[in-house]
Amino acid sequence: MYLLFLLCAIVTALGLITTITLTLFFSRNSYPSTKQHTSPRAIMNLLDPKLSIHNLLSSRFLANQRLLHAFNLSNTFVSPDLRTHHMFVGRMKDLIRAQSRHGHWGAFLHVARQAVESELDHCAKGRETPPSRSFAELVQIVTFKTILIGLLDPDRDMETIDTEDVRVSATLITKLWAMSKMKKSGSVPSAAPSSDDTSTTPIIDELATLNHHLRQLLPDLDKYPNPVDFIIPTWETLWRLVATSLAHVYDQEEYRRSFQELLENPTPERFSTAQVTPRTCWIINETLRLHPPSRHISRSFSIEQHPLRQFLQGLLPKFTRDIFSLDSSPIRSEVAAIKVVHLSTDIWGTDALEFNPKRWGEYTGSANVPTLFAFGYGPLMCVGKNWAPMAAALIVGAILEGVKEGGLEIHGTTVIGGRSDWVGWCVQDRERC
Repeated sequence: MYLLFLLCAIVTALGLITTITLTLFFSRNSYPSTKQHTSPRAIMNLLDPKLSIHNLLSSRFLANQRLLHAFNLSNTFVSPDLRTHHMFVGRMKDLIRAQSRHGHWGAFLHVARQAVESELDHCAKGRETPPSRSFAELVQIVTFKTILIGLLDPDRDMETIDTEDVRVSATLITKLWAMSKMKKSGSVPSAAPSSDDTSTTPIIDELATLNHHLRQLLPDLDKYPNPVDFIIPTWETLWRLVATSLAHVYDQEEYRRSFQELLENPTPERFSTAQVTPRTCWIINETLRLHPPSRHISRSFSIEQHPLRQFLQGLLPKFTRDIFSLDSSPIRSEVAAIKVVHLSTDIWGTDALEFNPKRWGEYTGSANVPTLFAFGYGPLMCVGKNWAPMAAALIVGAILEGVKEGGLEIHGTTVIGGRSDWVGWCVQDRERC
């Protein structure tokens, strides 16, 4: 009789545990799926919800876990820590201010021209090199070298930069970024790959290789304890802005002339208020509209659990909670659909899908300029929002100038890529075409 009673008790307990577990598990997975925001007002409310800066950082931290995993970043983009945020933002502002003490945009253009010359010289003069080279790789390397000397390490000499370090770094960053998008994760993924997870071994190996080459490029341990913290925010976005801008202007004399005039007087005033139309700033703005560096900006929020749920959860054995990940807080994800807004015909007109820089002339002096979200919005807006467009324009101009003077031509297709999809794009010796 005693054994029967004990058996019934065990069965009842197991049934109760199973019932509670399944109830909690399915209730946990019944939260709404990711919410998309597709209007300017909704995006503004998501990115500037009038929360404390700590809560804003936490929402970005939860949304960017894949980047933490892929690159082992330690900057503000993957940290909820307020001190980390202030230190990183302060450091980036210092770098931008330091550029002005080194001659500002004239010196930056000089560096960009050096970078272009070093990469195009062998195409124009070398007989043993291939008759063409990858357009995307050329833009990546030129932009990388320009960022290294023009912003991060102005005392560096261009000749001391090993192009192979740059090429490998650019390739691996692009590859790891793509892998991070494909990798599925839980509500709050671990910050680093598990040592016993063999599926992460290629990521670990490639990240180690990336860090090795970046350390060669930024050897100062005090200034750059983790070089990828600064390369990702400065280079990864900028090279794509340069590439997409070039793709739209390389075969349009009217647009090329705008960049040529900027190079003759590389000042913010010429960039924004030149008499020639379309102004260079219009071309860059239109590129940012059609090809925003981030098509989506995500924010994630921990969902506060009901006290009854917490009580029921506490009744379960720890191993059961661990198996079903019941102790971790469920996450609500929301996404600002930047590209949807940037391509909206209701906002930009019937030609919203077309590249038309002159549309920006309609907004000159107007208070009704549609909002661009290319650099985010609100307190966490990119610190380089006022610096990057001018920097990109000068690199674009330097490449156009170098290609022409080197007897080369850019050849493209109707497909304009982002991080990839630049198949068919190349820079060729004009005499070999």
